[in-house]
Amino acid sequence: MGKIFKTLFDKYDSYKESNLRSDFVSHSELKQQIEKLFSNKNFQVTQIGKSIEGRDIFSIKFGKGKRKILAWSQMHGDEPTATSALFDLINFFSANDEFNEFRNGILEELEIHFIPMLNPDGAEKYQRENAFNIDLNRDALKFQSDESKLLWDYSQKLKPEFGFNLHDQNSYYAAGRKNKTAAISFLAPPIDYSKSINYTREKAMQVISILNKALQEFIAENIARYSDDFEPRAFGDNFMKSGISTILIESGFYKNDLKKDFVRKLNFISILTALDSIAKELYKKEFYADYFEIPENTEIFFDLLLRNLTLNFNFRKFTVDVGINRTKKFNSINKEFYFEGIIAGFGDLSTFYGLEEFDLQEFELNFADNFKIDAPANFLIYKNDQPYYQVKDGFLTNLNGS
Repeated sequence: MGKIFKTLFDKYDSYKESNLRSDFVSHSELKQQIEKLFSNKNFQVTQIGKSIEGRDIFSIKFGKGKRKILAWSQMHGDEPTATSALFDLINFFSANDEFNEFRNGILEELEIHFIPMLNPDGAEKYQRENAFNIDLNRDALKFQSDESKLLWDYSQKLKPEFGFNLHDQNSYYAAGRKNKTAAISFLAPPIDYSKSINYTREKAMQVISILNKALQEFIAENIARYSDDFEPRAFGDNFMKSGISTILIESGFYKNDLKKDFVRKLNFISILTALDSIAKELYKKEFYADYFEIPENTEIFFDLLLRNLTLNFNFRKFTVDVGINRTKKFNSINKEFYFEGIIAGFGDLSTFYGLEEFDLQEFELNFADNFKIDAPANFLIYKNDQPYYQVKDGFLTNLNGS
């Protein structure tokens, strides 16, 4: 299995959908991709409903096997990475090349359903929630939102054996407690507060065990296991309770991958690996408890960590660290991103890491610049009573040009 996925990894660009960004997908861009499939007899596209604001929501069906798979993306509007990866997969399953035997093996055994962009209203605003600020993944009990009811009804009518719940995760999570970001995190959601393991959950754990082994070759220290605390309002937990073996895939952060193109590629490989393991029933050979060997997600990163600064306060000097996080904002006019920074940690941050780190033990802070949690990250850093660095919107700039 490893060799073919190494080759697929190397040839991924052949299937990457060049018209979709990894960090933002608009509903109009999605519809352009959907329209291309209407003329492809291998895919069945259905408009399965509309969002609160009237945007179309689609399903894409392909494969002719008896075992049914459902994958849905962007139920949180600001989590688009997997939406793009689903269309990379569609390109792969549309191709005619050296992987035909592998490809056809999946299509003969599985009937696959994709619901890309479940939350198109949130996607347009680049926000987590839907048009009236409901988190769809906390609406699996009351179904207050049309989009939530649509997903539940589709799943109960389809009754898939496996479900793939595709999300994005912020950059602050590590794989365990080491200085390695969680590029991909997996979860087999629990069915109760006791985190019981029934046959449905066990199968999801077995598939995740295979995914972990497959990704070891590419990101050995950047694979994590998402917290399995039971959330009775979440879709993954309720799907698992209803008999659907559900696998959560969180697209996290990898070094120098700000636009998440590499993490998108990891989604492509992960989902293909999962589909292959289900089609060939390879997962049945896995010991489900190996799932727990995957290090758990730990929130121990800041976007920017400034260490060993001197804080002058009340005629005394204190040594402090400053942890800064940047919130990614979307300008809907020019379709570009910008950042707002806040102070997210202050004091002794020796047990944390920074995606960017600077040791500033020769530099000082002025307490009057408002150093408290959630304050805007806009301040000066001094050396010999002269401004030397500026932090603006969470970014560090050297005022001396060096």
